[in-house]
This record gives sequence, C-alpha cells and structure tokens, in this order.
Amino acid sequence: MRLTRTIIALGLSALTLAWTGCVTSVYPFYFGKDVAFDPALLGDWIENQNNANVHWKFERDGETAYHLTHTERGHSSVMQARLFKLHGQRFLDLFGSEPKEDDGFVPAIPAHLLLRVVHIGPTLEMVGLDYDWLEKLLEKNPKAIRHHIIEDHGDGRLVLTADTAELQRFVVKHLKTEGAWGEPALKLQPAAATPPAR
Repeated sequence: MRLTRTIIALGLSALTLAWTGCVTSVYPFYFGKDVAFDPALLGDWIENQNNANVHWKFERDGETAYHLTHTERGHSSVMQARLFKLHGQRFLDLFGSEPKEDDGFVPAIPAHLLLRVVHIGPTLEMVGLDYDWLEKLLEKNPKAIRHHIIEDHGDGRLVLTADTAELQRFVVKHLKTEGAWGEPALKLQPAAATPPAR
C-alpha cells in the first residue's frame, strides 16, 4: 500500500480523504479523552527534498486539533486531523468534511481515516490499517467488525460502520497482527530540512 498515491472520493462523502488501499470509517477512531496534541507535528512535511510534489501541512486548529492540507501534483485536500493515543500507541484520525463543488446530489457523509504514527521527529512516519488484510479477514469472518460495502461502478468499497468503542477494540486487538498494518510506511521529512551533502 502506498499512502501518497491516488486520493479518491468515496461515493458516500463529499471530500472524504481516502487513499487507495486504506480503511475508512463513518465514526471517529477516538474519544475526547484519547486526544494527545503534539506541537512537533506542526509544520510542512514532504516526501524528500528532491520531490516536494507530495506535501503535508499541519496547522493548529483550536486546542486539540490540526488543520491538514495534503497536496499532491497540484491537487489539494483539506481536512481536520486529531492525534490520539490508544493502548500506548499514537494514531492520527483524518476527517474530511468540506464539500466539493462537483459533488452534485451526492449525500455528504464524511468519513474518518486512521493512520498509525510510528515517529514524529526528526521524520514523520505513518502506516495505515491495511485494506486488503481487512477485506480478507471480513470475507472469512463478516462479524469481525461492523461494515458496509458501497457499490461504485461495479466495484465494492468497504467502509467501517462500527461505533468508536468497537473500532478501538478492533484496533487494539490487531496492533500486533501480522499484515494488519500497511507496508512500507509513509516517511516524510520537514520541508525546511537541509538536503544532505553529496
């Protein structure tokens, strides 16, 4: 899975941030008590100094949230992000809620995307819950977690419909499950970093 490839809009949402191969949910992955704001996340992050086409900009949004602008190849998505802790691990819940002008009569049901934060500083490293792994798990055990398949032009897109408590139980259960978390991890570096000497 490659987090920075192909941002797609789900049929059920207006400006849902959903990278191909990543898992989205109707409900947030966190409760208010779980939120753990870290100023180290603020600023501009890029894939590498030779390729600034992939750009993540985190700005403070109130006391506990981030305003995130993700830009790739000139196309930008704006969303709210919350850093939170669960079972000693850090995660980001990304939530896109701004409607796009061309959404027409598509119902605006925004979705949440979960990223597991491996490092913040000096690089930002994250992995997502692996879509293919979850799809296979639910084929074998449809009751593993509540979900819905959205039909889109003949293809089905899996979206989690479990509430926050159930989502958290599921995530904690599979923190160490082989294949549950996407590889390779997305690694970003500060945009202002000095390129290494050659």
